[in-house]
Amino acid sequence: MINMKILILGAKGMLGQELKFAFLGAEIFAWDFEELDITNKHQVEKKISQLLPDIVINAAAYNNVDKAEEEKQRAVLLNGYATGFIAGACKKIDAIFVHYSTDYIFDGEKKEGYKENDIPKPISVYGASKLLGEIETAKNTDKYYIIRLSRLFGKIGAGLSVKKSFVEVMLDLAKSKNEIEVINEELSSPTYAPDLAERTKYIVETKQPFGIYHSANSGRCTWYGFACEIFKQKKIDVKAIPVSGDKFPRPAKRPEYSVLLNTKLPEARDWKEALINYLS
Repeated sequence: MINMKILILGAKGMLGQELKFAFLGAEIFAWDFEELDITNKHQVEKKISQLLPDIVINAAAYNNVDKAEEEKQRAVLLNGYATGFIAGACKKIDAIFVHYSTDYIFDGEKKEGYKENDIPKPISVYGASKLLGEIETAKNTDKYYIIRLSRLFGKIGAGLSVKKSFVEVMLDLAKSKNEIEVINEELSSPTYAPDLAERTKYIVETKQPFGIYHSANSGRCTWYGFACEIFKQKKIDVKAIPVSGDKFPRPAKRPEYSVLLNTKLPEARDWKEALINYLS
């Protein structure tokens, strides 16, 4: 990667900042909203054609699942059409495009989980907007990697719209509560941001075939299971109480089962092992 020019979009976010570390040694250009408005097609094409990167990695996204229900136009523009703008700009300069998607493009009916080629069927505006991003990517370029993840956790980013991961939310609540109710539903696989960044580097460096990849950590848990492991590893004396999703009504529907099955890459380490790294 040393002779590669790599453009990272969404560079101040949780994943973007880890990508900068993963690709150290390459010529890195780390852009966030201040450097490029990805919803402006003309600006995207102009700036990317001027820079002439070999690889463009798009870690920018609208990721407020519930707010997307009332901000549909913004979510669809940022996650969907803007992705197409970047993909098209990459095609014009023959650059590789790397884009991230989500388990929320699936409806959650498959208890065994979802493979890369399973048919998407989103049940929320957020999920639909991310699926549109996949469609726009494939429509506008041939040299692309779509990497799906779920429940990203890691060091909080510094961008304008960054949010805390579930891990940080639980640790913050534990400071003021002895008991915490947590939804014991929605089986999925947490994804550690540094691991995802390294997997991205592996996919690009080893010149994997273009297409869709699943890159969550291995293992699976509900939100309650995730919380219990966090408190256990941190040795925090707080009681996690399992509750149904009805206890916390939310505007957006979530898939009940959305484990991302990886059939193309070497198995990722277990999310519990990654959590040990993060919390130590």
